[in-house]
Amino acid sequence: MTYFITHTIEPWMPLGALKAKSDYAQIAQTQGWTILPIARYNDVRFDDETRQNHIKNWLNTVKADDTVIHQFPSYMSCHFEQQWVQEINKRSARSIVLIHDIEPLRLVKTDAWELSVLKQYNTIIVHSEAMANALRRMSVNSTFIIQPLFDYLGEVHNLASYSHLINFAGTFQKSPWLKDYDGPEINLFGSVPKKWRDFVFPNQVSYHGNFDPDDILNQLTSGFGLIWDNDFEDKTYQSYTKYNAPHKASLYLRAGLPLIAWQQSALAAIIKQYDIGLTINKLTDLKKIDDISLDQYHTWQKNIYPIASQLAQGFFTKQTLMMIQNKSFNQKFD
Repeated sequence: MTYFITHTIEPWMPLGALKAKSDYAQIAQTQGWTILPIARYNDVRFDDETRQNHIKNWLNTVKADDTVIHQFPSYMSCHFEQQWVQEINKRSARSIVLIHDIEPLRLVKTDAWELSVLKQYNTIIVHSEAMANALRRMSVNSTFIIQPLFDYLGEVHNLASYSHLINFAGTFQKSPWLKDYDGPEINLFGSVPKKWRDFVFPNQVSYHGNFDPDDILNQLTSGFGLIWDNDFEDKTYQSYTKYNAPHKASLYLRAGLPLIAWQQSALAAIIKQYDIGLTINKLTDLKKIDDISLDQYHTWQKNIYPIASQLAQGFFTKQTLMMIQNKSFNQKFD
């Protein structure tokens, strides 16, 4: 019996967009899993037969009773995702899908083809009980494994120091609130979208550029880590945080930053349970950080340290993989 995990090869993508999947595959490999590389291409330009030949080639070594974790989405077409899981099941292998993002929960979609794909997997790895329940309400009734945080490999030179500075890293398109921000000082990290090239950030926002996912660990040197997205138009990015485990939360924790997140997010429950930051209802509540003392900050950091150590060692991924190998699906966040 062989255990496989997919890793989509996308050399043109920014490293930050690939970090979570790359770390997951790397950790799995250290545990004896075999990586199945998928070379991403524009498969909608090809017919079904060509696509099927690619899939058969990539799954060539998979046999009956093997296990395949597919890191989803691959950002190939819906036809690819359908044929991919069907081919795994046809080979009588155990099919597992690891959700990194799931668009029916973060976008308003009239054709949520992702759901019909998920239904074909034996097991689904999700971020929270809320995500599992949301998918159940959408008639996805597979077995679920909950992994509450993504691990974050890399070296941190120094733990963040006490300050009232707020750090925000990520995809600006999901956070148009940045354009009108009027609150405590923010250090901003990430790639500026083309539509924002001529935009001048408010005075309270200091843009520090875009860093590789390993380098940014040592750019977050003080203060707090903010997780905050907007709902707008047909994009339900803030609502999505009720279900998901943002990768930037793992980044902040590795750097030693106490977290700030929306009170209704899935992450809020973790923040409260392990006392590693504060939750807010709206951005104007960020003024609360002015009252955070050095003692409180150090208490949060003390609580963060064991979690950060686990993230650095791939603990959460290893726990999930162990559950799969032991066929035990009762993981808890310890």
